[in-house]
Amino acid sequence: MPPLLIATLMSGCATNKEIYYWGEYENLIHDSYINPGSADPQTQIEKLNTDLQKAEALGKRIAPGIYAHLGFLYAMQGKESQSKSAFMEEQALYPESTTFISGMMERAERHEESKK
Repeated sequence: MPPLLIATLMSGCATNKEIYYWGEYENLIHDSYINPGSADPQTQIEKLNTDLQKAEALGKRIAPGIYAHLGFLYAMQGKESQSKSAFMEEQALYPESTTFISGMMERAERHEESKK
């Protein structure tokens, strides 16, 4: 591969890391697939909320998917209003996620109704 192409690709990846604050999110997602059950929903919620605070303190934009994952975790705990709030925040920050978030909210509502 030509050196210029390698440099361009590497700079593109580095820029993405600088635009968003990822915190523990990538590790949490990785662990949930590699070691299912390694972190219970409450632990993940705490880590993600800490990341949200750190991102704000650093003045960085939170990475796509974090609020969606947080909404899913709240739904797993039956915290409907917090779940909806997190999903709506993801949608507000990333309008292109509207269809995905709508589907997640519908599934969360059906899950909640099935528990009643």
